Amino acid sequence: MSKITLPKEQISGNQIAKGAAWLMLFKMVDKGVGLVSTLILARLLTPADFGLVAMATAVLAFSQLMSAFGFDSALIQRQEATREHYDTAWSFNVVFGVSIASLLVALSVPMAQFYGDPRLVAILIVLGFSALVGGFENVGTVAFRKDLNFRSEFHFLVAKRIATFVVTVGLAITLKTYWALVAGALAGRVMSLWISYRLHPFRPRFSLAARHDLMHFSKWIFLSSLIGFFTGRSTDFVLGRTVGSTGLGIYNVALEIASMPSTELIAPLNRAVYPVYARLASDPEALRARFLEVFGIICLIGFPVSGGLFGAADAAVRVVLGPQWLDSIPLIRIFAVCGLMGALQSNLYLVIVAMNKPQVNTLLSGCLLVVTLPLTIWSSLHYGVQGAAYSMLFYSSCAITGIVFLFCRLTHIRPTVLLGVCWRPALCAAAMVAGITLLDQTLQAMAPGLYAVGRLGILVLAGAFSYAFLSWLLWAVCGSPKGAERMLLEFITQRRPAWLRRSGTV
Repeated sequence: MSKITLPKEQISGNQIAKGAAWLMLFKMVDKGVGLVSTLILARLLTPADFGLVAMATAVLAFSQLMSAFGFDSALIQRQEATREHYDTAWSFNVVFGVSIASLLVALSVPMAQFYGDPRLVAILIVLGFSALVGGFENVGTVAFRKDLNFRSEFHFLVAKRIATFVVTVGLAITLKTYWALVAGALAGRVMSLWISYRLHPFRPRFSLAARHDLMHFSKWIFLSSLIGFFTGRSTDFVLGRTVGSTGLGIYNVALEIASMPSTELIAPLNRAVYPVYARLASDPEALRARFLEVFGIICLIGFPVSGGLFGAADAAVRVVLGPQWLDSIPLIRIFAVCGLMGALQSNLYLVIVAMNKPQVNTLLSGCLLVVTLPLTIWSSLHYGVQGAAYSMLFYSSCAITGIVFLFCRLTHIRPTVLLGVCWRPALCAAAMVAGITLLDQTLQAMAPGLYAVGRLGILVLAGAFSYAFLSWLLWAVCGSPKGAERMLLEFITQRRPAWLRRSGTV
């Protein structure tokens, strides 16, 4: 395996920005492809189709718990990882892939009977084969992130996304059934397997020599994944049984859209900075400095995106999903708040893991699960999708409160410092939400015949302009302090055209 040669003191904000830029580029491509895919699939397929596949993927997620040891994170965190570590991680993945495939085949009939839908038998068998294929993926691609080689990481991720898109949309147009979603997932796995060996020269061998080393770190990742499953996927089993595939489909699509700040925009940044955090773990001052820079960027992005989803949910659903998805509007607003809290806490968790203390988050999540899981099940049974959504909001509020408390204790960063980073984006986003909500009400009253796409376009432009202007104004009034706003301004200034730099114009 390639060795890391970059000294800690040379890890700069610019290096992080370059890595994040590659992964942000991937997310731009991914979301562009995903938007087209969603527009097509939401009109060719029904909420029941999405709900049926959600039932199957909930069973898949349960089966995949046996492989949820986070070996990728362990290899990145362990700076002195050898070939034995990579071979052991790959060998475990193969064993888990075979086991998951066998378990899904065994569960196919019982789960079809549980949900009362015989179509799940064939779906689970295909997903089992997909898990088997994924187990043989080349673990060497982890080195792309560890060595900050995000260009190769970009190529790897884009190839998988394009393969999934082509197969899914092609079959949706041809068949107009849920099989398009299942086959697309399988195509992504097959492409991931093929491209992983094409892009990286590492050729794994079967070995478990480093099992004790990897398991010492990864056991806490496994426990976190186990807790995360019961936190996030228990509603799929309850709602699938109580409200059926249509209600479950609406719930999951609303959750997917509203989770954009954490899953689509912040996740690439987290993916880029985790290897840097792992290198700086032995230098607390440098780690704190890098974290505050990154956290400022997360706040600057997360608050307006979540606020925009909250304020423009009605127009967005009508344009992106269509009239058959109107019941998802109130759910999207609830999940937008949850997504913001998830985005803010995700980077705190990465710092804790990089400090080799993954057990902290695991213990916190376990304590929260004991309190919130019964509430989630009860509210889902009695109040359906709305009850499940408000339960998630309660859990997210408790989770971010707990992780901030523990993070500050471990890193010695005061809560007031975190508040000082995020209060300006929060205030500007709140003003933006109030403005676009009032604007949307005015547009619907004064121009009821205005097409939803025109209304959405006006809201997006008004929201983006108002947030950008208010952020700049508030930052300037506060004396232009160091932070995400200054970093963004410097980034833009350094990359403006040469003739503009010569003229001294920003």
